[in-house]
Amino acid sequence: MRARGRLAAAGAALATAALAAAPDVAGAHGLVGRQDLPIPRWLFAWAAATVLVASFVGLAALWPRPRLQQLQERVVANVPRLLDVLFGAIGVVVFVLVVYAGLAGTQSATANLAPTVIYVLFWVGIPFASALFGDVFRAINPWRAIARAVAWTARRVAGEGNLPEPLPYPQRLGRWPAVVTVLGFAWVELVYVNRTDPSQLAIMALAYAAVQLIGMSLYGIEPWERRGDGFAGYFNLFSRLSPLH
Repeated sequence: MRARGRLAAAGAALATAALAAAPDVAGAHGLVGRQDLPIPRWLFAWAAATVLVASFVGLAALWPRPRLQQLQERVVANVPRLLDVLFGAIGVVVFVLVVYAGLAGTQSATANLAPTVIYVLFWVGIPFASALFGDVFRAINPWRAIARAVAWTARRVAGEGNLPEPLPYPQRLGRWPAVVTVLGFAWVELVYVNRTDPSQLAIMALAYAAVQLIGMSLYGIEPWERRGDGFAGYFNLFSRLSPLH
């Protein structure tokens, strides 16, 4: 109980210190500029501090030991394989549409489709959907769908067993390629000056897709997706909270 109390006190102190050290004006995420709060700033600050302190105290008191280590699941439905192909095709179409909008559409951040899809639907929406419905990004992952379509076509043309085996994934790399991806995207969203430039976002999306396709062609689709695709790994973390997969 003493250790639990010390943990709660430390969490409360950290939350209060973080709130006190916060600057008066907050920077924008992605598309959003500075906005006036609909409530007094002091009320927002105290409410945020209360939520943080209550969260730390509640976790320390009610969740002292891991409770989700044992995975218990059962099959409730079988999904037709056609849906896998369909969702993959939808992901490719959306990706092409976003890239085209970024390159050929108006270069206004608020009027172009690309920044809204990337920063709102992709970066914010998919984690929520993953926590509710499972790893939805795996189903609509456009570069995974393209790589699987190319591999299927190559097997049909060359025949089974006539294609070279993928290289073994370098164990020393671990998941560092995925880590670099997540950190790089966070830097683009928060620091990069042209983060709302649709054409720049489209070019970066194409470059990232090219890297993913090269990695999948060298080391195999599944090994690279698990270790090298930062977005696949990031969204998969949220999907582990879901009751479905």
